[in-house]
Amino acid sequence: MFNVLKNFLAIYQKKIAGGLSASLKTGAAILTATTFASYVLGLLRDRLLAQTFGAGRELDIFNAAFIIPDLLLNIFISGALAAAFIPVFTQLISQKNEKEAFETANSIISSGIIVLLALGSLIFIFADYFAIIVAPGFDEAGRETLVKTMRLLLLSPLIFTFSNALGGMLIGYKSFFAYGLSPVFYNFGIIGGIFLSPFLGIFGPVLGTLAGALLHLGVRIAGILKHNFRYRFAVNFKNQSFRQVIRLMIPKMIGQPTEQLNFWIFAVIASSLSAGSIAILNLARNFQSVPVSLFGIAFSLAAFPALSQAAGEKNKEDYLKILFKTLKNILLFTGLSALFLYLFGEFFIRLFFGGGKFSEQNIRLTAQTLAVFSLAIPTEGAIHLLARSFYSLKNTLTPVLISVAGLIIAAFAGWTLAPNFGLSALPFAFFLGSFSEVILLSMLLKRKIGKEF
Repeated sequence: MFNVLKNFLAIYQKKIAGGLSASLKTGAAILTATTFASYVLGLLRDRLLAQTFGAGRELDIFNAAFIIPDLLLNIFISGALAAAFIPVFTQLISQKNEKEAFETANSIISSGIIVLLALGSLIFIFADYFAIIVAPGFDEAGRETLVKTMRLLLLSPLIFTFSNALGGMLIGYKSFFAYGLSPVFYNFGIIGGIFLSPFLGIFGPVLGTLAGALLHLGVRIAGILKHNFRYRFAVNFKNQSFRQVIRLMIPKMIGQPTEQLNFWIFAVIASSLSAGSIAILNLARNFQSVPVSLFGIAFSLAAFPALSQAAGEKNKEDYLKILFKTLKNILLFTGLSALFLYLFGEFFIRLFFGGGKFSEQNIRLTAQTLAVFSLAIPTEGAIHLLARSFYSLKNTLTPVLISVAGLIIAAFAGWTLAPNFGLSALPFAFFLGSFSEVILLSMLLKRKIGKEF
């Protein structure tokens, strides 16, 4: 596998990424490689989960338990931080102003911990009510287990607050290896927890998730130490860069939950379908997200600091060159991936998930769901680049508004189509929403570039 990966990276750097800067080519190659490794482990993780628990209520509970903690993290930290913090931090580093850059990072991490501690405590207290909202179709025993697992997983947003902030700094420094390697160790943690399932049941992978989050953080701490950053708890509201990050974060924080809300709505719909529908939807989604992350997210993330720098320098020629070359590569690879998964998805579902408690019917339904999900691979990949193009121009509001429009379209389609077409209606609804977002983002980005340069 490593020889194949090595050959792919050589081809990418020499041919596919031709015309791009050395740092962008190297960054894209590193992120593609580490993302590939992470998703191989992710598929192994899903295989072990499927074989251990089958597509039944226990695995539904495990997947549903992530919804609120992930929503909390993504609203306040993950997406908002990446959109707002990286352009500001990159600009400070390029100006050789590390003192203010580190002070801004300390304020972001500290304020994030304060907010998530407060909100996490409230969710912990009222977890019973959130369980009903997340999965109204569960019986009393299922909701009781969901409450316990959800409360444990509330620790993960605190860990990822620190880890994701360090990740933003690593991207600003173009230190892509430590950034990309951390999800690999996260999956190692979950896989280790699955082997505890004979003793702990579904709580095995839950505890493994927390261990993986700590490993995720540890890798990024090791990566940032060489840049002489030392964390100290402090929130300096007088820091202009910190205030700028907060201003940029607010629109993104409002709109960030759209994808989570999208799949929350899908989970609500799926919970009223046959048992295991949430698990099958998540397994198919995880498989579909491999090429999205491998090409859409990795290429976009590698281009992000270069786009931010070109935007800061008002260099339209470089900006458009990076944008169009990256978009071309994303559409090429995601388009081929979509066709491949559509044609051969069932083979890979059977290969990775077959056996154990995962039945033949589970395999067929997961493959059918994946085939429909594959339609959204190119559109979702393009969205990651188009949104980051707006972020590089320090515009976080437009992608938020477009994502809300996509959510409305997807949710309406899901509610409307699911009663007649079953589980396959949900990935098709997701495709309709993502396709609408690509059209709207493309139109508005063209107008935005004309005004900025």
